[in-house]
Amino acid sequence: MASDGPDHPTPAEPADETFRLHPLTPLALGGRILGALVVLTLFSLAGSKAGQGGGINVTTLAIYGGAAVLLVIRGVIMVAVTRYHLHGGELRIDSGLLAKQSKRVRLNRAQSVDVLQPLAARIFGLAEVKVTTAGTERSSVRLRYLSLPVAQSLRADLLSRSKGGEQGAPEAPERPVVSVPRGQLVRSVLLEMVSWRLLLLLVGPALAVSGHRNGHGAAAGVGVALILWFGLLVVTDIWRRISRLWDYTVTESPDGLRIRHGLLSTSRQTVPPGRIQAILIHQPVAWRLFGWAQVRMNVAGYAGNANSKSTMLLPVADLDYTMALVGWLLGGVDIAAVPLERPPRRAAARAPLWWRAQLAGSDEHVLVARHGLFSRTIDIVPHERTQSVRLTAGPWQRALGLATVHLDSTRGPVRTRAANRDQALARAMLDRQVERAHRARLRAWEPTVSPPR
Repeated sequence: MASDGPDHPTPAEPADETFRLHPLTPLALGGRILGALVVLTLFSLAGSKAGQGGGINVTTLAIYGGAAVLLVIRGVIMVAVTRYHLHGGELRIDSGLLAKQSKRVRLNRAQSVDVLQPLAARIFGLAEVKVTTAGTERSSVRLRYLSLPVAQSLRADLLSRSKGGEQGAPEAPERPVVSVPRGQLVRSVLLEMVSWRLLLLLVGPALAVSGHRNGHGAAAGVGVALILWFGLLVVTDIWRRISRLWDYTVTESPDGLRIRHGLLSTSRQTVPPGRIQAILIHQPVAWRLFGWAQVRMNVAGYAGNANSKSTMLLPVADLDYTMALVGWLLGGVDIAAVPLERPPRRAAARAPLWWRAQLAGSDEHVLVARHGLFSRTIDIVPHERTQSVRLTAGPWQRALGLATVHLDSTRGPVRTRAANRDQALARAMLDRQVERAHRARLRAWEPTVSPPR
């Protein structure tokens, strides 16, 4: 593996590597702040020229320049006092100027190794290697920053060592699975905006027109402000989603699924085999006319925010393809063939509009729950990934003889439940799920089919 610093060992040395961060790390770490300082300086210069015939506000420039210098000095110190050591199956991070710290990570505990490129780092050709060990953001170790080739080489090395493989192993080969067309991505994001955001956006014009007709200047002003505010929110949300999911590609490798995406800031995520705990297929109401859906997942190692981009498996595709893709990931399961049942008719007293849409059922491999009247969602949990099963019933449910079966998984967007079942049938479903989960863990059940095309 190549190195960015002077401490890189020669090939003749034993497999114990010590390396430092890239020398340009201070600029990448302070990229946003330095960029803001440059913009503010330009505005200050422009204002000075317009108001004082080209004079420069020396005090303002001194403040901005001093802040920039302090930022760079902080980054230089961090680079100078931080070292990373790779020794066999262990990664050690030594840091600290006055108070020394040393953190050790056992690579056989690593749950994911990702390569991230924020915009500021991408400008300088740098990347971050993120190693997650215990399933939370707080437990992750970030190596910021290395050159992109070194980061990719290090990721391959860490993944190999985490499985007990050879040190310095090259990047494993990969095979394309799916790539989201840019046009479909843009259309899907725009269609998804046909929701409460646009409904709220209509409130502003209504207030503005009403205030203008009735002579209420305050109401008209509030309406104009709402138009600008909600319009900015919608445009910002559209840009954020498109730039984050741009060029979304999924490939298959011996390391697991590799997911790449991003327009300005890019991300290269690797989901190791067996880390996917539960899967969700979601159809927003605006997508149903086009037959589109997205796939999200609960992944061991990404137990942070349930809306985190790391839980996305496929942002948009045809519903038939998403069903086939999920079936392939789960070892060749036909999701559409799993028998589903509705709650009893008396469930209408508790959920009068959507009780018919609360379907649930299982086969020998997975439990499937479908819910949603307008926007539809299908939750799929492999039996061997079931962490716990529980039965709940509130006072109104108990009066109706109903109960809800919950399947607990790792934290994420998938929260599987069979709502408003008959109490006796709910108890039978719980017992059956416990038995199937026990049997599934005893089997070595691995995917044996090719991904859908």
